Amino acid sequence: MLPSSHNQEKHLLPVLRGVKFGTWDATLITIQYKRPKIKDWMIRWGGDVWLCRCYIDRADLTHIHYSRTRFDDNRGIAMTEHSKRLLTLLQGAAVGCALLWTGSALAREDDIEGAAPPPPSEAPGKFGIGLGINGTTDYISRGITQDDSKPAIQGYVEPSYGLGPNWGDAFVNVWSSNVDFGSGFEGAEVDVAGGLKPKFLGPKWSPQIGWVHYLYSGNISPEYGEVYGKTDYTFGEDDKYTLRALVFFAPDFSQTGKNATWVAGGARVKFWKNFAAYAGAGYQFFEDPNAFEQFAWTTGLSYYWKSLTFDVRYWDTNLSNNACVVRSGFSDGCDARVVGTISYDTTWADLFSRGSH
Repeated sequence: MLPSSHNQEKHLLPVLRGVKFGTWDATLITIQYKRPKIKDWMIRWGGDVWLCRCYIDRADLTHIHYSRTRFDDNRGIAMTEHSKRLLTLLQGAAVGCALLWTGSALAREDDIEGAAPPPPSEAPGKFGIGLGINGTTDYISRGITQDDSKPAIQGYVEPSYGLGPNWGDAFVNVWSSNVDFGSGFEGAEVDVAGGLKPKFLGPKWSPQIGWVHYLYSGNISPEYGEVYGKTDYTFGEDDKYTLRALVFFAPDFSQTGKNATWVAGGARVKFWKNFAAYAGAGYQFFEDPNAFEQFAWTTGLSYYWKSLTFDVRYWDTNLSNNACVVRSGFSDGCDARVVGTISYDTTWADLFSRGSH
């Protein structure tokens, strides 16, 4: 999840800032907006910080889900009882709720380090289909969990057409995963990408340019897209070393009217048999000065066996727990973690040839 914010924040500030409820002082510390019909902000109330979530069912009906999450500097703690004072506080927040709008983002084409070797290029004038499926202990995008730190099943299909030795392949990729951003916001993400994999730079380069569009089931998130470019460069004996660089640019990030840019790079080294080690890092920029930018990094090991890839990697970000609640729906969604993934990648031609024997 990636946040956005809105200049109409000023309309909500007078509602909460400095207002006293009995012996409690309520202070609005920040507002972030996440999804259509969902408006989130954080309020410091007494000694605690609360995530306040507002649901807009229609233009004239607004209500507050006031028992969402209380969190401290270590980990989010789910509320077990309702507080009348907190309810009064959040009802005051509802005055400004209908003024706010939101966005979010996810991705798969933007992986710092690919989990499997790329499929071979198609011969000129030939169609091909790549496909794969994987199970992972946690769906991570740009260092942030997309499924409440739970396992995910993911898959893709990629039709392609060979355009020749210079233009390489034209392709369309459809990738999907289950996602979970909290109660009532579980569902599916579908990424639809298309572009070119040119070959004019030579066999050591693997460039790719295209557009990826992010779609979500239900009201999880608004759809939006990014234009991107990325490449791998291999060198050394038996192509032992690989460098990767990528840039993703969203001209209208989550339909907010603001742009966002993801820049990342990494390196992979092959060693004993089919093992490889890799490391990478990336930074998420936002045009909106109030959005939570983040630095993310990863390192790990992969083992390739036939069409299977076994991958174990470490992820971390520099986001605080407060910022992470807005980015992922959970205060620990951006913490350091180890993720394990098993992938199966093949082509339709390979499957067909195996079935013919």
